[in-house]
Amino acid sequence: MNPHEPFEKLSEDDCWRLLGGQQFGRLAVSVAGRPDIYPVNFVIYRDAIVFRTAEGSKLASMAINSAVAFEVDGYEPDSNEAWSVVVHGAARLIDHQPDEDELEHLPLFPWNTAPKHRLVTLEAYEVSGRRFVAEGRHA
Repeated sequence: MNPHEPFEKLSEDDCWRLLGGQQFGRLAVSVAGRPDIYPVNFVIYRDAIVFRTAEGSKLASMAINSAVAFEVDGYEPDSNEAWSVVVHGAARLIDHQPDEDELEHLPLFPWNTAPKHRLVTLEAYEVSGRRFVAEGRHA
């Protein structure tokens, strides 16, 4: 990182590498005309973000408007650097058997006991990220 810049812009490859090392992110959707954010656990598979969801407002909103944003943040204590990656893309409910069978075998499990039987992929059309020194945090 350049010490004279407030942050470093990450390459798309760096963004995907950071995303691939995480399991938890936030999905931003528009619900009834207003933005909302949902925590989801996810995996990266074939250059897409895959997660499970239940029936409800999150799923309904993606059916009406597939444009979503997804964000993951991280902190690296050894370097005192934080990072943030944002993905803009289209959410697609997996509802046909061949894709569903393939995705069912991914290591993707809900963190709570609520049943989440619907699989969703987020196909990215823009990926961006930044890395910066966590100035206010003491290593």
